[in-house]
Parts: sequence; structure tokens; C-alpha cells
Amino acid sequence: MIPNLARYLNKTILVSIPALFDDPVCRPCTLLGAEINGLWLQSDELTQRLLPSESADLARLQPVVFVPFAQMGGVLVATAVPQQPPPAPAATCPSPAEPKHEKPGEGQPKKGPKKH
Repeated sequence: MIPNLARYLNKTILVSIPALFDDPVCRPCTLLGAEINGLWLQSDELTQRLLPSESADLARLQPVVFVPFAQMGGVLVATAVPQQPPPAPAATCPSPAEPKHEKPGEGQPKKGPKKH
């Protein structure tokens, strides 16, 4: 199955950009757009890598980076939703104030004739 990148717009994807980071490790980026030649990505790590330290003001404006496909090692996206285990049933434990009784009715006040 070939995933449609449009379904991942404004979501986090993992992208390997060896040309920028000198390693093939995928890093989380928000996908903001896809064009025929590359992706528009946003991440603090990309911003820090590309901006000089004296441009810290621009970094606070959440800049977007266009990365050509030719510079990417790969794009990693989830194709299935993780299965969550069903919730465990709530355990019923007697409170310390309530004594545990072995037989039904044990520990209950005995009913006798009503006094008038």
C-alpha cells in the first residue's frame, strides 16, 4: 500500500535528511505541504540546523523548510493505528472498614420480632 502524503498534512512524520544532519536517522517533523520535488517541513531541529545563532528571532516565528526529495534518505509514516488492549475490569476489593464475610448474610444484623 502506498500512503497518500496528503493524509499526513499537519501531522508528525519521520524524515531522514542525511545532507543536513550527516546521518541517516529519521527525525520528527510536521508535514505542512507536499510538492512534486519535495516536502514543506517544520521542526525545531531543522530550524536550529539551518539558521545561524544570530537569527534566533526568526526561529521563534516557526519557519517552514522546503526539503527536496533528492536530499532525503527516507520518509517514515505509520500505516496502521496501534491496537490498545481492552480496559481491565475494575477490581472490587472490600474496604478495610468492611469485614470480609464468607457466607451471604453473615455479619448482617439479625432480624427479630419488632417491638412496638
